[in-house]
Formats: sequence, structure tokens, C-alpha cells
Amino acid sequence: MLTTLAWVYTVGFVGVFLITHAPGFTDADGFLFGLFKIDPIDDVVHLLSGLVGAVVALRARNWIRTYLLWVGILYGLDAVIGLTQSRGLLDLSIFMQGMGTPDFSGKNFAVNLPHIVLAGIALVFGFRKSLTPARSAA
Repeated sequence: MLTTLAWVYTVGFVGVFLITHAPGFTDADGFLFGLFKIDPIDDVVHLLSGLVGAVVALRARNWIRTYLLWVGILYGLDAVIGLTQSRGLLDLSIFMQGMGTPDFSGKNFAVNLPHIVLAGIALVFGFRKSLTPARSAA
């Protein structure tokens, strides 16, 4: 189950990276679907998040929970900062532009919703104990 989830995150992150460069998905102002402003730092973060997901899914399955926890924490903080400061953590805008103002508008909520959802799911599965009972060595 966790390996599948790591692959889902991998496909999602790499997919976001790819569609930001596909004609028709990004408008003339650089907004994905006319809503999400994806800059080069966002591209790198999405691509690296996906590549790390692929590595843990393929080669380091013992690290999947740690991967999910880091994804949950970082993307969750990014969403909180996005709502409360109108800035981003992962794109470093909170550091480059300084503090902003809270924006709980529907549009800003929609912009941050993907990070809220993926952070929530990652944290639930990252903290959740395995459902498979341990086998005894009898």
C-alpha cells in the first residue's frame, strides 16, 4: 500500500512538472490552468519530490514513511504559509519577498488546496502504523 502511494506521489509530482511545459495547460502569464503560478523553483521542487518518491518506491522502501512525513510537513507548511502570508515556503518566496498578509479567499484556498490534500494524506499514511500484523518467528 505504501509503495503504491509513493508511486502515486511520484506520478503526481512529475506529472505537474511535465504539464507545466505542455502547450495548452499554461496561459501566456505562466498560470497553470489559469490558476496556479508555477515558477522555475516550483518546477524543480515538484521534479525533485517526484524523483525522491521514485527512489524510495524502487530502492528504499523502508524510507517510504519518512518520505511521506517530509512531504506532509513541507507541503503542509507551504499551504499554511500560502493561506496566512500569501507566500510560499517551497518556492522560497516567504524568504525572498518577506511576510505577506493573510488571504483566505476562495481563489487562494483553491491554489493551496492541492498541497493541503497531499500533505494531509501523506501525514496520515506516514504516521499510521502498518495494518499487516507482524509475523512471529515461531
